[in-house]
Amino acid sequence: MRKGRSSLGISTLLSAVLIVAIGVTLTIIVSNWLTTNFRERSEDIRDTAKTKLDCQFADLYVRNVTYNCNSNCAAGTSHTMTITIVNSGKKAVSVRDVNFLNTSGALFTFELNGTKELNATDVLTVSNVSTAECNSLRNATDKVIVVSTTCPKDAVDSFPGSDVSFQSC
Repeated sequence: MRKGRSSLGISTLLSAVLIVAIGVTLTIIVSNWLTTNFRERSEDIRDTAKTKLDCQFADLYVRNVTYNCNSNCAAGTSHTMTITIVNSGKKAVSVRDVNFLNTSGALFTFELNGTKELNATDVLTVSNVSTAECNSLRNATDKVIVVSTTCPKDAVDSFPGSDVSFQSC
């Protein structure tokens, strides 16, 4: 009896071609994925570095804060908050609001009338009307926080609540 080849398998040449084709296809897929992934990561790193470089000379300083209750501490009545902010850095920054943080962690946000741009060394004194109850601010203000909208990690300052001048309360 003669032993012959089985006709059930694939030829050696065909199997080699299939292995090479699968290998090349996988290499292309992985290569494209890595290229896209590295491009996105490098753009993130570039943007972060640019922001850090742009903001490295940004800084704010809160000189003083006054809260005038206008002799009526009730909620719903007009009270005037006046704050003086100094751009103590070398880069222009923008400020949109002022935050009062009380001792229990509650945050009262007072929006300024539009975003205010401060160039280097500019001093900005803004007044805003609040209808919050004076006593909750006067008795429990931990600090007043001003954060730049353009460089929030670098241009930020807080003013101690104990130094806020409350008038006509």
